[in-house]
Amino acid sequence: MFSFRRNRLWTAVSCLLLIAVAFVVLLLFSYHRIEFSPVSLMESREPVKTPYCGFYHLYGYTLSEEGTDQAVSWCRNMLENDTQSIVLLQINLRNYSDQKLTEKALGQLDTVFSAFSNSGKQIILRFLYDWDGKAPESEPDSRPLIQTHMKQTAAVVNRYSSHIFLMQGVFTGDCGEMHNTKYGTNEDITVLMNTLSEAVSPDIFLSVRTPQHLRTIVGTASPVTDSEKYNGTLKSRLGLYNDGMLGNEFDCGTYGDTSFAEAHDHTQKGTRQEELSFQNKLCQYVPNGGEAVLDNPYNDLNAAISNLSQMHVSYLSCEHDGAVLTKWKHSVYAGEKDDVFNGVSGYDYIAAHLGCRFVVRDINFACAKGFDPTVTFSIAVENVGFSAAYRNFDLDVTLRDNDSGSAVSFPLAIDTRTLLPGTTGRITGSSPSLSKGSYSVLLSMTDPATELPVPFANTGVEPDGKFPCGQLTVS
Repeated sequence: MFSFRRNRLWTAVSCLLLIAVAFVVLLLFSYHRIEFSPVSLMESREPVKTPYCGFYHLYGYTLSEEGTDQAVSWCRNMLENDTQSIVLLQINLRNYSDQKLTEKALGQLDTVFSAFSNSGKQIILRFLYDWDGKAPESEPDSRPLIQTHMKQTAAVVNRYSSHIFLMQGVFTGDCGEMHNTKYGTNEDITVLMNTLSEAVSPDIFLSVRTPQHLRTIVGTASPVTDSEKYNGTLKSRLGLYNDGMLGNEFDCGTYGDTSFAEAHDHTQKGTRQEELSFQNKLCQYVPNGGEAVLDNPYNDLNAAISNLSQMHVSYLSCEHDGAVLTKWKHSVYAGEKDDVFNGVSGYDYIAAHLGCRFVVRDINFACAKGFDPTVTFSIAVENVGFSAAYRNFDLDVTLRDNDSGSAVSFPLAIDTRTLLPGTTGRITGSSPSLSKGSYSVLLSMTDPATELPVPFANTGVEPDGKFPCGQLTVS
């Protein structure tokens, strides 16, 4: 009897030992170790082709009754050698200053937008009646006709909202710059901008010539606040364009020569410093750009960089003013000791910083839990450009199996518009479950509107915009 009980005890003990051994073996096979080897996270010197940012060419087209063949030929000639990502299209309506736009005119407009969109261009758009500095002679005799033209063109504009980034002005003034016009009163510009805002897709930003115009239209001296940003209102989408940028102390009439009154009238112009401070706040959330003009100390390289940064400029003409652009090309940038841009031309430095510019500064991967096959990560991205991204971009991580070549991609939860210039955002999250193996880790950013890549400004970025930032081993 004793022997029988002893045998049963040993049998039980043996079973427990076998279960324990099996459990240990299971643990050994289930436990995941993570090793991540990042690449050297160096910033590149090169400009990156970020949608809606950079230097642009200007093209002007006059609508007429000649049909679409003429528009097709014009577009082909304009686009043949244009290597810039963005363009400023100026559409002249002077042939219709006494009538509604015809179907032939609207057909030409559609043809122009289609050609530039199909070429991958992001469009800055300005409608006007004058290129000769004689706006009162070519503008319609009634404000309602301008409003009719706004509504007619909006029907075409809205079909191309993915490629039309912003619209400048309210169709009036010399060269569409809202001065020397029959419609320059506070009431006129407010009514016209409200008409345009109601007609045009909320995906498209609007802009006016001066901060004074903007404050008058929105009825307040306060720029867009963090709580008001991107909410679809006119105030949240109304930015600036400045074709007198850095031209003198007043930016050629953009600013005034006296300070704001204590009882701040929002229809006043402020001094240069006051208006720069206003733009520094406003243009975190709405775009600003234009032309640098008239060679003078205000557009010497260091002063220009300081002002473009304060104004958060995202686009500039690569044609005007030639003397200013030549000065920048012949200037040499000298920053801090470890600045990667030391020694480049001033023009190249400005080209690289117009708009947003994202640099990956740090990246880490780790096990979510000891026996959980998911992977947690933390990525730090700095925006070193002059401005924010005003449209939200999609950010993704791709893990590519080095043996099979198969890949899994997953999105990162971040609104890239919150990465303001001069700030670093840290993005955290976790991957789907991973099998044991070796993976290449790639980061990519895409503009969902145009489906164009938004390359990081790190060295080693691939031609398709993906950034191979390290190797991940799951064992």
